[in-house]
Amino acid sequence: MCGRYYIAIDEDELRDIGEEAEKLVNAFNEPLPYKKRGEIFPTDIVPVQTGMNIYAPMKWGFVNFKGKAVINARSETALEKPMFKKPMTEGRCLIPASGYYEWKRGEGKKKDKYQFFSPGKPIYLAGCCRRERGNPFPSFVILTREAVNGLEAFHDRMPVIIPDALKAEWFKMEPALPDTTSQVIEESRITAMLDGAYTDLAYELSA
Repeated sequence: MCGRYYIAIDEDELRDIGEEAEKLVNAFNEPLPYKKRGEIFPTDIVPVQTGMNIYAPMKWGFVNFKGKAVINARSETALEKPMFKKPMTEGRCLIPASGYYEWKRGEGKKKDKYQFFSPGKPIYLAGCCRRERGNPFPSFVILTREAVNGLEAFHDRMPVIIPDALKAEWFKMEPALPDTTSQVIEESRITAMLDGAYTDLAYELSA
């Protein structure tokens, strides 16, 4: 599950990506609600990577036949679902982020909000995109996978994270997916932080 992520304003790589995608926003004659930093919510228009060194603004969430937003797609079955099959073969993308959020029940009815991130570098969440009627920009969803050992204490799903070495492979748009959605996840330290303080939760994510 990925229902919220964030973009830190002090990361040069993400700042440059946000400014590059913003050029397309500025090409419109009317102001549009583009968001290149801070906490990202479903339906926000944000910077997305659509190819090697190619970036564009997109809206988070597909609209289903009932008119409701769909923000995630299960990577294991995305190629089998009518809503995701074409976007998965023709519109793979990456969502640049500083990290993502997850919630875990604390004391009583309270739910604690945790940040998950890779210290010192952005992460790139796997996604797919499509054009939708009435939107000036494409829409995207974030792919999810089973949570790795340890992170399932927060949720049984987590975003698919694509390592730098596999970005080009992800964008090849071949009918068969590269072995990224079911196994490959960046082998880097993902740290959990609660209320601005590091917790004792830190995991080495691997296949």
